Amino acid sequence: MNQYKILNLFPTPVFIDEGIHTTKKQRDFVYNTKWYRPEADNGWLTNNHYLLDEDVMKTLKEKIMKSFNVMMSNSMQFQDSVGWRMTNSWAVKHDTGGWAQEHIHTNSVFSGVYYMDTNEHQGKIKFHKPTHDQTILPLTFRPGSYKEPTDYNLDFAHIQPENGMMVIFPSTLLHSVSANKSEWDRYSIAFNFFPTGTWGSDEHELIL
Repeated sequence: MNQYKILNLFPTPVFIDEGIHTTKKQRDFVYNTKWYRPEADNGWLTNNHYLLDEDVMKTLKEKIMKSFNVMMSNSMQFQDSVGWRMTNSWAVKHDTGGWAQEHIHTNSVFSGVYYMDTNEHQGKIKFHKPTHDQTILPLTFRPGSYKEPTDYNLDFAHIQPENGMMVIFPSTLLHSVSANKSEWDRYSIAFNFFPTGTWGSDEHELIL
């Protein structure tokens, strides 16, 4: 048998922190906030798109930012001089049958979702592989074509949310949310991150 090795070039990082928790006061604040239903989705969003900047929510934002900065430093290996800020944040509510269609987050570099009130019957977040012109497998193979699923042949990957779980991913990574099959509302909080400081070369400097 030929000997070979695999180089995992340019992998897509998806970070998970399962240890961030809210207070009852914070949960009640989200439950009782004002909501609207966007035309392009089957769920509800808060009118407030800076939710985590509210005084009652600031300790949660601090926990999220602390965890995110550790991920950027330890895994992405950004220098301490590279700063990040949360540009916006909003809560999402899916009642029975509620779901979210495939989408990305614009005007940001990393995005995240925090699961405040969910259970195993309320749907999963689904990440989709990049568009076909960016992959080594441009075809959709028939079921049963693979001996077993691996990171190299998956078309998508699911994550089962749990209360207190935060998921961080590149903003350009296509994702969706499956339907809530329970009788209870599912609550999560979404947010985006953008770098701060001076970027680019000396000739093309950009201050953010």
